[in-house]
Amino acid sequence: MQAVYIHTWGCQLNEHKSEEIAGVLARAGFRLVERLEEAEIVVFNTCSVREKAVEKVLGKLGEVQRLRSRGREVLLGIGGCLSQAERERLFARAKGVGIDFLFGTSDQDIKRLPELIARARAEPQLVAIGKPEGLDHLPVRRKSPFQAYVTITEGCDHFCSYCIVPYTRGRLRSRPPEEIVAEVEELASQGYKEVTLLGQNVNSYGKDLFGEGRFPELLRQVARTGIPRIRFTSSHPEDMTEDLLRTIASLPNVCEQLHMAAQSGSDRVLKDMRRPYTKAQFLEKVELAKRLIPGVNITTDLIVGYPIETEEDFQETVDLVERARFGSAFIFKFSPRPGTIAAVKYGDPIPRGIKERRHKLLLELQRRISDEESRRLLGQEVEVLVEGHSDGKLFGKGRDGRTVILSGSGDERLLGELIKVRITGVAKGTLLGEMR
Repeated sequence: MQAVYIHTWGCQLNEHKSEEIAGVLARAGFRLVERLEEAEIVVFNTCSVREKAVEKVLGKLGEVQRLRSRGREVLLGIGGCLSQAERERLFARAKGVGIDFLFGTSDQDIKRLPELIARARAEPQLVAIGKPEGLDHLPVRRKSPFQAYVTITEGCDHFCSYCIVPYTRGRLRSRPPEEIVAEVEELASQGYKEVTLLGQNVNSYGKDLFGEGRFPELLRQVARTGIPRIRFTSSHPEDMTEDLLRTIASLPNVCEQLHMAAQSGSDRVLKDMRRPYTKAQFLEKVELAKRLIPGVNITTDLIVGYPIETEEDFQETVDLVERARFGSAFIFKFSPRPGTIAAVKYGDPIPRGIKERRHKLLLELQRRISDEESRRLLGQEVEVLVEGHSDGKLFGKGRDGRTVILSGSGDERLLGELIKVRITGVAKGTLLGEMR
């Protein structure tokens, strides 16, 4: 049994894709290991949404090179968005490190991995990257026995100017609802406590199958399985309808957490980004969500330093953050992605120093707001799913997605259990709680 080490970068979709890679290889007789040093085959499942993610992948290649320099024969394969987007340049960018094979993002590419590994030993620099089409049911080796990812869509039809996803993941593809419901029913029967429905734009679900969005109906069907907790990510503001918000509010096992990427607070920048909403429309949806779903935690993505962003545009984003009061935000400095509209049209004209200043200011503002929003929960009783332990303490997440660290010594028998916790403090954006 050949030993395989899998390392993942990027979003939850990528994490789940690595679970499928592990499932395919385990079924084919490979042995999965947790340490790169133990591996005979190394698989990197990559992300290329930001240049920083690409740099992390390239930096990790050095560890493989060091193993080889000590006489260890290691086969190296790279897959995911970086392979899909930069197959021609990747060998050159990884100069000095022998990449043995590349594979893409599609289920078909992953299904063929055992064959690619066998061929790569005889065919150096093997490239086997297909067009992302269709959705296959792949075996899954899940990391958790009580939390599970379930893919409902892949790809995206929006073609935002800065985003590489439609080029690496393909157009929107939705799984049939009966397949999704059957998978969640099976997870519920196995004792899973939580599922996260995944897609680049989950609330666009069904547009390719039915000609219209059917995400609220899918949520109702999944909720009827009885699984205790349902989450979903990521949501596009355009498809965050009142019907969807009322559906979330009506289903007790759908968690009170919404990730809704704003990207900017400037109408001028949003239009150039090809985001089909204004700042006012986004804030209306935030206000509606907070009114219809008590205790909802809205999180977001933001980009600073977009090529046409002026100081006035940036201040509009600052104002958006102050008014929306997100629970948390992923804040990124713009980096041009090869082949995207913004990269071709503008390049990267805003100086690094300006980007870093705006990034720092927005981070500091969001940290203050996150802390203030978390303090609203002091003294309240919340439900926590215990996920793990660190430094002798148990931790988990409330229904709103906030992390809670539990006081006292960690009893591992509580892992995977839903427990009641009283919130007693806030430390660096994390809640502290006592078990009731």
